[in-house]
Amino acid sequence: MNRLKTILVSALLVSSTWVCADSDWALEREKDGVSVYTRDVPGSQFKAFKGESVLDVELNRAMALMDDTAACVDWMHSCKSPVLIRKLTPLKRYSYMVNDFPWPAKDRALLLSATISQEMVDRVVTVALETVDPESLSADDKAKLPQDNGAVMMERAKGFFRFTPLGDNRTHVEYQMHTEPSGALPASLVNAMLVDTPFHTLKAMQGVVKAEKYTDFRPF
Repeated sequence: MNRLKTILVSALLVSSTWVCADSDWALEREKDGVSVYTRDVPGSQFKAFKGESVLDVELNRAMALMDDTAACVDWMHSCKSPVLIRKLTPLKRYSYMVNDFPWPAKDRALLLSATISQEMVDRVVTVALETVDPESLSADDKAKLPQDNGAVMMERAKGFFRFTPLGDNRTHVEYQMHTEPSGALPASLVNAMLVDTPFHTLKAMQGVVKAEKYTDFRPF
């Protein structure tokens, strides 16, 4: 546990968490305990999204869900074929997943780094997400990437999940993301579908996070 706390402090000091300013967010949907906002991103045709909700579980159960790569298909909207490429430390990993896009668009694949940091005073945990260049992987890790699945690799995606303990076994979750989906996808199409991703992700998370298997994870 002392080693884990040391790693947490180190990760907090070097964390490159992407944070959007609180201004300019436009509320797009508020339903079933989930609020979704979008905003323009300078220099991009594609908007960013922010989703917020409250989970009826303690912080550690939420983090146990985030630690379960295979469970992505149960709560992350349009997620399929998740693969844990490498767990570099307890607080940093590389993972691969495919986002299921509606026909005739090709699916999009994501190779992401996930870096966890925690603010020690209030216990807020941030999981920073950012795309990784497949060419930067070792030969062994490259071999773990699915081949010839027809998906287009996203070159740029950045965002985070942030979990804030509220007491009484409740946790506020904020999910922000901006992607450049690559290929010939019209920005108008992507932006039109944007709200569904955080809405369905957080709505599904509300239920999946209560699974019994997530009760004994307690590093946070």
